[in-house]
Amino acid sequence: MHGGDIYSNEVEYDFSVSVNPLGMPKGSIEAAQEAVLRCRCYPDCTGEALRRAIAEREGCGREDIVLGNGAAELIYALCYAIRPKLGFTLSPAFSEYEAAVAASGGACEFLNLREEDGFALDRRILSRIKRETDLLFLCNPNNPTGSLISKELLTAIAAKCEDTETYLCLDECFLPFLENEKDCTMKYEIQCFPHLIVLRAFTKVFGMPGLRLGYLLTANRRLTDRIRLCMQPWSVSVPAQAAGLAALDDKEYLPRARALLKEEKAYLSRALCGGLAQKVYGCAANFLFFRAGSDLADRLLERKILIRACGDYRNLSGSYFRIGICTHEENRELIRRWKGLYEEEKHYGENYDTGHDV
Repeated sequence: MHGGDIYSNEVEYDFSVSVNPLGMPKGSIEAAQEAVLRCRCYPDCTGEALRRAIAEREGCGREDIVLGNGAAELIYALCYAIRPKLGFTLSPAFSEYEAAVAASGGACEFLNLREEDGFALDRRILSRIKRETDLLFLCNPNNPTGSLISKELLTAIAAKCEDTETYLCLDECFLPFLENEKDCTMKYEIQCFPHLIVLRAFTKVFGMPGLRLGYLLTANRRLTDRIRLCMQPWSVSVPAQAAGLAALDDKEYLPRARALLKEEKAYLSRALCGGLAQKVYGCAANFLFFRAGSDLADRLLERKILIRACGDYRNLSGSYFRIGICTHEENRELIRRWKGLYEEEKHYGENYDTGHDV
């Protein structure tokens, strides 16, 4: 299960996905609309113009970039290229890592993150990476916990992966939301670590999940060649490439988004810590991860608000949830309807398993 199921539910406000609250940049919308008129032509299967723009932004070579129909396609293509017998990831983590390893014929091992540590990754992972580990997936910040992995630990993990000849796929799709992104990313280290793959996407950062556009970075030429052989040649559409180019050209968009997220995350955190949630965990990403009554998602859905129930993640129970940071108006409405649950509780004198005493 993933978030964003607004199609089988009656939803007014969707907090179940974690995308940029500003929506697609205006230039991307206009570019995609104009590009629809060019859809009588096949897309550029090399994505030359877009790869050139990404290379300039990320400080790498065009040959280091593989484009994909969202990050998910690249996760699967990577697994099809490597064919790992043994994959390794965290628990909880994005479910498509395990699914992609299974789809390519392998199995996964897991390192359980501990609630008492705030679901933060520590150096225990180093002893778990072994010669038999073919592929390690990490997400920074982690999804759904929002915990950030330090650059020091990531460097140690990358070095251990080189020693064991383990491919390390580092999913940084949420990282550009951080103001100190440059201090946390490993994208500048791909030349130092041939087994390192950095995964990024326009999906969340530029608010275009419906267009599907992602890319990976690696200096391993043999690997990029194998990945491309595992993908169909026209996976990135003409509108998606046009929207991506326009997004990269908008220099004011990300700073505005970061400022909005900083303010609204503080606003939502105060409300959750003020009694709406049982416990809120330190989230570095553009979402909040918290514990509350197990029926919270169902009760909010009755009020046409969709949040991400995390009980289907490994190592999490039905009392864990994630909400994306939205605009102030949307966040205010979430709080209003959420508080309404407790007002209803007081009025009827019933306990709806919110986790709070009535």
